[in-house]
Amino acid sequence: MSTDDMESEMSKSFTAACLDQTRYHDISLTFHVMRLATLWRTHLDRVLRPNGLTLATMRPMAYLMTSKTPLTQSDLASLIGVDRSALVRLLDVLEAEGLVIRQTDTQDRRLKMVLLTSEGKKQCRLFHRLAADLEAELTAGLSMSQKLTLTKDLDMMEALLSVDHGASV
Repeated sequence: MSTDDMESEMSKSFTAACLDQTRYHDISLTFHVMRLATLWRTHLDRVLRPNGLTLATMRPMAYLMTSKTPLTQSDLASLIGVDRSALVRLLDVLEAEGLVIRQTDTQDRRLKMVLLTSEGKKQCRLFHRLAADLEAELTAGLSMSQKLTLTKDLDMMEALLSVDHGASV
């Protein structure tokens, strides 16, 4: 049995239906969010891999893609919620693959700005298309009004959690 077949069998056996959500009703949203985040990342990674992409490498690039302004290494680590040293190791890989470059900030030589290369932007366009297709598939049962409400509610919750910008996730 292949790894994918085993994962499929495991996911059939261990679904949200196995959980007694009435036991801890006051944290049922917590369980839903944790489970949804795990499942969404798993599905996204499965969509990305046949295209030579991984979620691990696309995460920082996606933040760079959507940022309104250039980001420093420190800003990027904070946004992603990872330790700076872990981000540096990942940026070393992305830089070696020609997907990002790091440049010294012209205003403050201590800061390193992280920028997408043209190849990095090309991979981000592919990521965007694949992620948008998956999102459309996963939200197909929702009306536009429900999608907007869900997005607004998630934005509000994210804003509440983002108040302490110095905390790493």
